[in-house]
Amino acid sequence: MMTRRLARLSIAVLFVIVFSFGLSCSREDSSYVPETTCECRETLPNETPEIDPYETIVEEFELLATSGNRIYGLIRRPDPGLYPDRCFAAVVYIPGGINPGRLLALGNEARLLSQAGMVVLTFNAEGRGEDIPEDRISEGEIDSNGYRDQDALSAVIEYAAELDYVVRDNIGVKTQSFGIAMGAGCLARHQDLPVKYLVDGEGPPNSFVTAQEPWSLDTDTTNDKHETVYGILGHYSTVRDTTEANRLWWGERDAIRFIRGFNGRYLRLQAEWDHSQPPSTAAEVDTFNQPPLWWQCKHTTDIVNAAVAGGVPWVRVNMEEHGNPINATYSESDSPVYLPGELADQTWDVRAILEMARLP
Repeated sequence: MMTRRLARLSIAVLFVIVFSFGLSCSREDSSYVPETTCECRETLPNETPEIDPYETIVEEFELLATSGNRIYGLIRRPDPGLYPDRCFAAVVYIPGGINPGRLLALGNEARLLSQAGMVVLTFNAEGRGEDIPEDRISEGEIDSNGYRDQDALSAVIEYAAELDYVVRDNIGVKTQSFGIAMGAGCLARHQDLPVKYLVDGEGPPNSFVTAQEPWSLDTDTTNDKHETVYGILGHYSTVRDTTEANRLWWGERDAIRFIRGFNGRYLRLQAEWDHSQPPSTAAEVDTFNQPPLWWQCKHTTDIVNAAVAGGVPWVRVNMEEHGNPINATYSESDSPVYLPGELADQTWDVRAILEMARLP
Protein backbone atom coordinates (compact mmCIF):
# COMPACT_ATOMS: atom_id res chain seq x y z
CA MET A 1 0.00 0.00 0.00
CA MET A 2 2.80 2.39 0.92
CA THR A 3 4.61 1.57 -2.35
CA ARG A 4 1.52 2.38 -4.46
CA ARG A 5 1.06 5.70 -2.60
CA LEU A 6 4.68 6.64 -3.20
CA ALA A 7 4.33 5.74 -6.88
CA ARG A 8 1.23 7.90 -7.26
CA LEU A 9 2.96 10.76 -5.42
CA SER A 10 6.03 10.51 -7.66
CA ILE A 11 3.90 10.65 -10.81
CA ALA A 12 2.01 13.68 -9.48
CA VAL A 13 5.23 15.51 -8.61
CA LEU A 14 6.68 14.71 -12.03
CA PHE A 15 3.54 16.06 -13.73
CA VAL A 16 3.74 19.31 -11.75
CA ILE A 17 7.43 19.75 -12.60
CA VAL A 18 6.90 19.13 -16.32
CA PHE A 19 3.79 21.31 -16.48
CA SER A 20 5.43 24.16 -14.55
CA PHE A 21 8.57 24.00 -16.70
CA GLY A 22 6.47 24.23 -19.84
CA LEU A 23 4.67 27.32 -18.50
CA SER A 24 7.86 29.04 -17.37
CA CYS A 25 9.31 28.71 -20.87
CA SER A 26 6.30 30.06 -22.76
CA ARG A 27 6.38 33.20 -24.89
CA GLU A 28 4.68 36.32 -23.65
CA ASP A 29 2.46 36.55 -26.74
CA SER A 30 -0.84 34.70 -26.47
CA SER A 31 -0.48 32.87 -29.80
CA TYR A 32 2.37 30.71 -28.55
CA VAL A 33 1.65 27.09 -27.59
CA PRO A 34 3.87 26.09 -24.62
CA GLU A 35 6.24 23.18 -25.13
CA THR A 36 7.37 20.79 -22.46
CA THR A 37 11.06 21.44 -23.08
CA CYS A 38 12.93 24.67 -23.76
CA GLU A 39 15.75 26.69 -22.34
CA CYS A 40 14.23 30.13 -21.86
CA ARG A 41 11.08 32.19 -22.10
CA GLU A 42 11.00 33.82 -25.54
CA THR A 43 9.93 37.43 -25.15
CA LEU A 44 8.76 39.77 -27.90
CA PRO A 45 9.99 43.37 -27.61
CA ASN A 46 7.65 46.07 -26.41
CA GLU A 47 6.25 48.45 -29.02
CA THR A 48 6.96 51.41 -26.73
CA PRO A 49 10.43 51.32 -25.11
CA GLU A 50 9.59 54.26 -22.85
CA ILE A 51 6.89 52.32 -20.99
CA ASP A 52 8.20 49.93 -18.34
CA PRO A 53 11.70 49.76 -19.89
CA TYR A 54 14.09 46.90 -19.26
CA GLU A 55 17.26 47.63 -17.34
CA THR A 56 20.17 47.04 -19.71
CA ILE A 57 23.86 46.22 -19.67
CA VAL A 58 26.67 46.56 -22.23
CA GLU A 59 29.18 43.75 -22.74
CA GLU A 60 32.19 43.26 -25.00
CA PHE A 61 32.60 40.42 -27.47
CA GLU A 62 35.22 39.44 -30.01
CA LEU A 63 35.51 36.78 -32.68
CA LEU A 64 37.69 35.63 -35.54
CA ALA A 65 36.49 36.47 -39.03
CA THR A 66 37.03 33.97 -41.83
CA SER A 67 39.98 36.10 -42.88
CA GLY A 68 41.67 35.26 -39.58
CA ASN A 69 41.40 38.82 -38.28
CA ARG A 70 39.90 39.55 -34.89
CA ILE A 71 36.67 41.56 -34.84
CA TYR A 72 35.69 43.62 -31.78
CA GLY A 73 32.10 44.37 -30.85
CA LEU A 74 29.65 45.30 -28.13
CA ILE A 75 26.32 43.81 -27.04
CA ARG A 76 23.59 45.82 -25.33
CA ARG A 77 20.84 43.70 -23.82
CA PRO A 78 18.38 43.43 -20.94
CA ASP A 79 20.22 42.75 -17.69
CA PRO A 80 20.44 38.95 -17.26
CA GLY A 81 20.63 39.40 -13.50
CA LEU A 82 17.11 40.85 -13.54
CA TYR A 83 15.62 38.69 -16.33
CA PRO A 84 17.51 35.38 -16.04
CA ASP A 85 14.89 33.11 -17.61
CA ARG A 86 14.23 35.11 -20.78
CA CYS A 87 15.62 35.23 -24.30
CA PHE A 88 15.08 38.05 -26.74
CA ALA A 89 14.99 39.06 -30.39
CA ALA A 90 18.30 40.43 -31.67
CA VAL A 91 19.46 42.92 -34.28
CA VAL A 92 22.92 43.49 -35.77
CA TYR A 93 23.76 47.10 -36.67
CA ILE A 94 25.79 48.15 -39.75
CA PRO A 95 26.89 51.81 -39.86
CA GLY A 96 26.82 54.10 -42.86
CA GLY A 97 29.81 54.72 -45.10
CA ILE A 98 32.87 52.83 -43.92
CA ASN A 99 32.48 54.18 -40.40
CA PRO A 100 33.23 52.35 -37.15
CA GLY A 101 30.18 50.63 -35.67
CA ARG A 102 31.14 49.22 -32.28
CA LEU A 103 30.24 52.28 -30.22
CA LEU A 104 26.73 52.39 -31.69
CA ALA A 105 25.80 50.14 -28.76
CA LEU A 106 26.22 53.19 -26.53
CA GLY A 107 23.90 55.35 -28.65
CA ASN A 108 20.27 56.27 -28.29
CA GLU A 109 18.87 53.76 -30.78
CA ALA A 110 20.59 50.78 -29.14
CA ARG A 111 19.47 52.00 -25.74
CA LEU A 112 15.82 52.27 -26.82
CA LEU A 113 15.84 48.87 -28.51
CA SER A 114 17.43 47.16 -25.53
CA GLN A 115 15.03 48.87 -23.14
CA ALA A 116 12.21 47.53 -25.31
CA GLY A 117 13.56 44.01 -24.85
CA MET A 118 16.06 43.37 -27.63
CA VAL A 119 19.67 42.30 -27.92
CA VAL A 120 21.69 44.78 -30.01
CA LEU A 121 25.04 43.74 -31.50
CA THR A 122 27.44 46.32 -32.92
CA PHE A 123 30.97 45.80 -34.23
CA ASN A 124 33.91 47.35 -36.03
CA ALA A 125 34.53 45.76 -39.41
CA GLU A 126 38.13 44.94 -40.29
CA GLY A 127 40.48 47.90 -39.88
CA ARG A 128 37.77 50.13 -38.43
CA GLY A 129 37.57 51.75 -35.03
CA GLU A 130 38.21 55.00 -33.25
CA ASP A 131 41.57 55.63 -31.63
CA ILE A 132 40.05 56.39 -28.23
CA PRO A 133 40.08 54.41 -24.97
CA GLU A 134 36.40 53.45 -25.30
CA ASP A 135 36.86 51.74 -28.65
CA ARG A 136 38.91 48.86 -30.07
CA ILE A 137 40.16 48.85 -33.66
CA SER A 138 39.49 45.54 -35.37
CA GLU A 139 42.38 43.77 -37.04
CA GLY A 140 43.00 43.82 -40.77
CA GLU A 141 42.67 46.39 -43.53
CA ILE A 142 39.51 48.30 -44.39
CA ASP A 143 37.52 46.46 -47.06
CA SER A 144 34.84 49.12 -47.73
CA ASN A 145 31.89 46.72 -47.38
CA GLY A 146 33.26 44.12 -49.81
CA TYR A 147 33.38 40.35 -49.46
CA ARG A 148 35.67 40.32 -46.40
CA ASP A 149 33.34 42.66 -44.53
CA GLN A 150 30.32 40.64 -45.64
CA ASP A 151 31.93 37.46 -44.35
CA ALA A 152 32.73 39.17 -41.04
CA LEU A 153 29.08 40.19 -40.73
CA SER A 154 28.14 36.56 -41.37
CA ALA A 155 30.36 35.53 -38.45
CA VAL A 156 28.70 38.11 -36.17
CA ILE A 157 25.22 36.86 -37.11
CA GLU A 158 26.26 33.26 -36.45
CA TYR A 159 27.71 34.34 -33.11
CA ALA A 160 24.41 36.03 -32.20
CA ALA A 161 22.43 32.94 -33.17
CA GLU A 162 24.42 30.80 -30.74
CA LEU A 163 23.84 33.04 -27.71
CA ASP A 164 21.51 31.28 -25.28
CA TYR A 165 19.62 34.52 -24.56
CA VAL A 166 18.84 35.21 -28.25
CA VAL A 167 15.80 33.83 -30.07
CA ARG A 168 17.46 32.22 -33.07
CA ASP A 169 14.52 32.69 -35.44
CA ASN A 170 14.14 36.39 -34.60
CA ILE A 171 17.40 38.00 -35.68
CA GLY A 172 17.49 41.07 -37.93
CA VAL A 173 20.07 43.25 -39.66
CA LYS A 174 19.85 47.05 -39.74
CA THR A 175 21.96 48.97 -42.27
CA GLN A 176 22.43 52.67 -42.79
CA SER A 177 23.37 54.27 -46.11
CA PHE A 178 26.35 52.52 -47.80
CA GLY A 179 26.13 49.83 -45.11
CA ILE A 180 23.52 48.18 -47.34
CA ALA A 181 26.43 46.95 -49.50
CA MET A 182 27.70 44.87 -46.57
CA GLY A 183 24.22 43.80 -45.46
CA ALA A 184 22.75 42.80 -48.83
CA GLY A 185 25.99 41.18 -49.97
CA CYS A 186 26.25 39.11 -46.81
CA LEU A 187 22.65 37.91 -46.83
CA ALA A 188 22.74 36.96 -50.52
CA ARG A 189 26.06 35.14 -50.26
CA HIS A 190 25.20 33.39 -46.98
CA GLN A 191 21.58 32.42 -47.48
CA ASP A 192 21.65 29.87 -44.67
CA LEU A 193 21.96 32.57 -42.02
CA PRO A 194 18.95 32.74 -39.67
CA VAL A 195 18.01 36.34 -40.54
CA LYS A 196 14.34 37.23 -40.30
CA TYR A 197 14.48 40.76 -41.73
CA LEU A 198 16.68 43.50 -43.18
CA VAL A 199 15.94 47.15 -42.44
CA ASP A 200 17.71 49.40 -44.96
CA GLY A 201 18.02 53.11 -44.14
CA GLU A 202 18.30 54.95 -47.47
CA GLY A 203 21.11 52.80 -48.84
CA PRO A 204 22.62 53.45 -52.30
CA PRO A 205 21.95 50.56 -54.68
CA ASN A 206 24.89 50.96 -57.07
CA SER A 207 28.13 52.81 -57.77
CA PHE A 208 26.35 55.66 -59.55
CA VAL A 209 24.50 56.56 -56.37
CA THR A 210 27.22 55.63 -53.87
CA ALA A 211 29.76 57.79 -55.70
CA GLN A 212 27.38 60.79 -55.65
CA GLU A 213 27.00 60.97 -59.43
CA PRO A 214 23.40 62.26 -59.21
CA TRP A 215 24.85 65.57 -58.03
CA SER A 216 26.72 65.82 -61.32
CA LEU A 217 23.50 65.87 -63.38
CA ASP A 218 22.91 69.59 -62.89
CA THR A 219 24.68 72.42 -64.73
CA ASP A 220 26.89 73.35 -61.78
CA THR A 221 30.34 72.30 -62.93
CA THR A 222 31.82 73.07 -59.51
CA ASN A 223 29.79 70.30 -57.90
CA ASP A 224 32.44 67.64 -57.25
CA LYS A 225 30.97 65.43 -54.56
CA HIS A 226 32.22 62.46 -56.56
CA GLU A 227 35.74 63.62 -55.71
CA THR A 228 34.90 63.49 -52.01
CA VAL A 229 33.77 59.88 -52.36
CA TYR A 230 36.88 59.06 -54.37
CA GLY A 231 38.97 60.43 -51.52
CA ILE A 232 37.26 57.96 -49.15
CA LEU A 233 36.87 54.84 -51.29
CA GLY A 234 39.57 55.35 -53.90
CA HIS A 235 37.07 54.57 -56.67
CA TYR A 236 34.83 56.55 -58.99
CA SER A 237 31.54 55.13 -60.22
CA THR A 238 31.59 52.74 -63.16
CA VAL A 239 30.05 55.53 -65.25
CA ARG A 240 33.10 57.73 -64.65
CA ASP A 241 35.71 54.95 -64.58
CA THR A 242 34.82 52.15 -66.98
CA THR A 243 37.90 49.99 -66.43
CA GLU A 244 37.46 46.29 -65.71
CA ALA A 245 39.26 46.64 -62.38
CA ASN A 246 36.78 49.30 -61.25
CA ARG A 247 33.79 47.22 -62.37
CA LEU A 248 35.12 44.24 -60.44
CA TRP A 249 35.60 46.33 -57.31
CA TRP A 250 32.04 47.63 -57.40
CA GLY A 251 30.82 44.15 -58.23
CA GLU A 252 31.32 43.25 -54.57
CA ARG A 253 29.55 46.39 -53.34
CA ASP A 254 26.54 47.17 -55.55
CA ALA A 255 23.65 46.21 -53.27
CA ILE A 256 21.18 46.03 -56.15
CA ARG A 257 23.03 42.94 -57.42
CA PHE A 258 22.60 41.17 -54.09
CA ILE A 259 19.26 42.26 -52.64
CA ARG A 260 17.35 39.83 -54.87
CA GLY A 261 19.16 36.95 -53.14
CA PHE A 262 17.72 37.73 -49.70
CA ASN A 263 15.09 35.27 -48.48
CA GLY A 264 13.64 37.24 -45.55
CA ARG A 265 11.64 40.44 -45.10
CA TYR A 266 13.14 43.56 -46.67
CA LEU A 267 11.99 46.90 -45.26
CA ARG A 268 13.30 50.00 -47.01
CA LEU A 269 13.19 53.26 -45.05
CA GLN A 270 13.13 56.38 -47.21
CA ALA A 271 12.37 59.94 -46.18
CA GLU A 272 11.12 62.67 -48.49
CA TRP A 273 14.52 64.39 -48.33
CA ASP A 274 17.33 61.87 -48.55
CA HIS A 275 20.30 62.14 -46.21
CA SER A 276 22.78 62.15 -49.10
CA GLN A 277 21.18 62.23 -52.56
CA PRO A 278 19.51 65.11 -54.42
CA PRO A 279 17.08 66.71 -54.28
CA SER A 280 17.76 67.36 -50.62
CA THR A 281 15.32 70.30 -50.40
CA ALA A 282 12.16 71.35 -52.21
CA ALA A 283 14.14 74.09 -53.98
CA GLU A 284 16.25 71.46 -55.76
CA VAL A 285 13.36 69.38 -57.14
CA ASP A 286 13.23 71.07 -60.53
CA THR A 287 17.00 70.95 -60.93
CA PHE A 288 17.32 67.25 -60.25
CA ASN A 289 14.02 65.93 -61.63
CA GLN A 290 15.45 64.45 -64.83
CA PRO A 291 13.66 61.22 -65.80
CA PRO A 292 14.83 58.71 -66.75
CA LEU A 293 18.27 59.62 -65.36
CA TRP A 294 17.13 60.75 -61.95
CA TRP A 295 14.12 61.77 -59.88
CA GLN A 296 13.37 62.21 -56.22
CA CYS A 297 14.32 59.06 -54.26
CA LYS A 298 14.94 57.10 -57.47
CA HIS A 299 17.47 54.92 -55.66
CA THR A 300 14.69 53.57 -53.43
CA THR A 301 12.55 52.78 -56.46
CA ASP A 302 15.47 50.99 -58.13
CA ILE A 303 16.42 48.71 -55.23
CA VAL A 304 12.83 47.95 -54.19
CA ASN A 305 11.88 47.04 -57.76
CA ALA A 306 14.96 44.81 -57.99
CA ALA A 307 14.05 43.04 -54.75
CA VAL A 308 10.49 42.37 -55.90
CA ALA A 309 11.59 41.24 -59.36
CA GLY A 310 14.22 38.98 -57.82
CA GLY A 311 11.69 37.12 -55.68
CA VAL A 312 12.34 38.50 -52.20
CA PRO A 313 9.27 37.15 -50.38
CA TRP A 314 8.33 40.34 -48.51
CA VAL A 315 9.27 43.87 -49.57
CA ARG A 316 7.86 47.16 -48.33
CA VAL A 317 8.76 50.85 -48.21
CA ASN A 318 8.40 52.50 -44.79
CA MET A 319 6.10 51.69 -41.90
CA GLU A 320 2.74 49.95 -42.00
CA GLU A 321 1.05 53.23 -41.08
CA HIS A 322 2.15 54.80 -44.37
CA GLY A 323 0.07 52.34 -46.37
CA ASN A 324 2.60 51.25 -48.98
CA PRO A 325 1.61 47.78 -50.23
CA ILE A 326 3.83 44.74 -49.75
CA ASN A 327 5.73 43.73 -52.90
CA ALA A 328 4.69 46.84 -54.86
CA THR A 329 6.87 48.30 -57.63
CA TYR A 330 7.25 51.98 -58.46
CA SER A 331 8.27 54.52 -61.11
CA GLU A 332 8.87 58.27 -61.43
CA SER A 333 5.12 58.78 -61.83
CA ASP A 334 4.10 56.29 -59.14
CA SER A 335 6.13 56.77 -55.97
CA PRO A 336 5.60 55.22 -52.54
CA VAL A 337 4.62 57.31 -49.54
CA TYR A 338 7.82 58.65 -48.05
CA LEU A 339 8.59 59.54 -44.45
CA PRO A 340 8.07 63.23 -43.74
CA GLY A 341 11.16 65.43 -43.62
CA GLU A 342 14.43 63.59 -43.08
CA LEU A 343 15.06 60.11 -41.73
CA ALA A 344 16.91 61.48 -38.70
CA ASP A 345 13.97 63.66 -37.64
CA GLN A 346 12.32 60.79 -35.74
CA THR A 347 13.33 57.39 -34.39
CA TRP A 348 12.07 55.64 -37.53
CA ASP A 349 14.90 53.08 -37.35
CA VAL A 350 13.86 51.97 -33.87
CA ARG A 351 10.18 51.80 -34.77
CA ALA A 352 10.93 49.82 -37.92
CA ILE A 353 13.09 47.26 -36.11
CA LEU A 354 10.49 46.77 -33.40
CA GLU A 355 7.75 46.28 -36.00
CA MET A 356 9.80 43.69 -37.89
CA ALA A 357 10.83 41.84 -34.72
CA ARG A 358 7.20 41.63 -33.57
CA LEU A 359 5.87 40.21 -36.82
CA PRO A 360 5.09 36.46 -36.64
